Amino acid sequence: MSGKPLAIVGKRETVMPFLVTGASVTYVKEGECAGVVEGLIREGTEIILFTEEFIEELSEILAKYRTETLPCLIPIPSGRGKTNTAVERIRGIIKKAVGADIFLEE
Repeated sequence: MSGKPLAIVGKRETVMPFLVTGASVTYVKEGECAGVVEGLIREGTEIILFTEEFIEELSEILAKYRTETLPCLIPIPSGRGKTNTAVERIRGIIKKAVGADIFLEE
């Protein structure tokens, strides 16, 4: 793969802090995310983090690569609203990889 190993995609105010990581950071608006993610996949990006408000827009891409090792598509919480979609998805991925729920709530 020739692309950068890590990319972060989302709304400017959410992903701008990730610029300090050296990752490829791309700002998108509603309706642009799927095209940007497809482009990153074509370029060989291995890990793509995206803000959770784009989960629905990326549903077809997520389904297509659900059983693939790469690219790894991971939603991150955007800090807006009461949605926990990204947290629950990450929780499921870790549970599957580790074999236990390490986020047990008391």
